[in-house]
Amino acid sequence: MSIEVRKAEEKDLDEVVEMWYDLATDHEKMMEGYDLSENARENWKDFVEKGLERNGMCTFVAEDEEELLGFLNVIIRERLAIFKETEIGMILDVFVKEERRDEGVGSKLTERAERWIDEKGVNVAVITVSPENEGGVKFWDDRGYETYLLKKRVELS
Repeated sequence: MSIEVRKAEEKDLDEVVEMWYDLATDHEKMMEGYDLSENARENWKDFVEKGLERNGMCTFVAEDEEELLGFLNVIIRERLAIFKETEIGMILDVFVKEERRDEGVGSKLTERAERWIDEKGVNVAVITVSPENEGGVKFWDDRGYETYLLKKRVELS
């Protein structure tokens, strides 16, 4: 069994959208404030579809013999010039089908995304992970990612 990671293509989008929706609904159950809109699927698909043609965004898929196993989205974000690092690579979404976890799929996707970030001349990669997602927190800790900010939230009305 050989796991290959490649850039997503138009033909992958419907399946990638369904994987993302699984990820997003898990997050919706896991934490307050992650309430999806009625057209979340369509809006996310549009976002990714536009990213297939952008230089500063990429979606990678992992596959084994033509079956998609997971995906990862990554973008390059500009920061204010008050920071030494004015560009950072942001890994937005990572998903591996449940039955294929613990096989190195997430690591292969992440390694490819980190290489893509590096190829863009960017030296820093960041992720956001819910503290309730214990498996996700462990995955990123094991890869050497360190906590440097905490996000806080309040409902104003």
